[in-house]
Amino acid sequence: MKFSVNWLREFVDLPKNPEDVAELLTRAGIETKKIETRGANVGNVIVSQITASSRHPNADRLSVCEVDDGSGAKRQVVCGATKYKAGDKVPLALAGAKLPNGTEIRKSKLRGVESEGMLCSPIELGLGEDASGLLILSPDAKVGAPIGDLFPSDTILDVEITPNRGDLLSHFGLAREIAALTNKE
Repeated sequence: MKFSVNWLREFVDLPKNPEDVAELLTRAGIETKKIETRGANVGNVIVSQITASSRHPNADRLSVCEVDDGSGAKRQVVCGATKYKAGDKVPLALAGAKLPNGTEIRKSKLRGVESEGMLCSPIELGLGEDASGLLILSPDAKVGAPIGDLFPSDTILDVEITPNRGDLLSHFGLAREIAALTNKE
C-alpha cells in the first residue's frame, strides 16, 4: 500500500528523512518495499495559457502556439501535440529549464520558426506515463505560477502490509503505529 509522507505528517511528527521512517517501520516488522519522490518541482516551468494556435508553415505535424506566461508579453512556442485548444492552460518550460528526463530547454528554431520554450506532457514533467498530449491544467490555475505550486513534491512509501495488520490500511492507522514506535502523539 502506498502512503504519502505529507499526509502522514498531518497526523504525527515524523523524522525529517523518509529513509529513517522506512527503517523504523522495517525494524517493527512492516516492510517498506520502495520510496518514491513525486511532484513537479522543476525550475523554470510555469503555468501558461494558449491564446492562439496555427499550423507550422514548414511541417505537417507541428503547430505554432502563442502563449501567455503572465509576464505581459506573448511567447511563441512550436508544439508537436494536437490534443489542446486555445484557452487551455498548460505547463510551459522556459529557456533554462531542465526536465526530469534530462532534457534542457533553450530558445531554438524548429524548421525555420523560432520557439521560446516547450509545452509539456505529463511524462516530460515526471507526473505520469501519458505522452499522447499536453498536460491540460485546471482552468483555475494562475497563469505565471510555478508548476510546483500545482503539483507539490511528496515522498511516497510503498509499504507491505501483512494480512494480520488491517489496522495499518490507512494513513491514520500507519501514523498511529509510527506514534507508538516513536513515543509521540
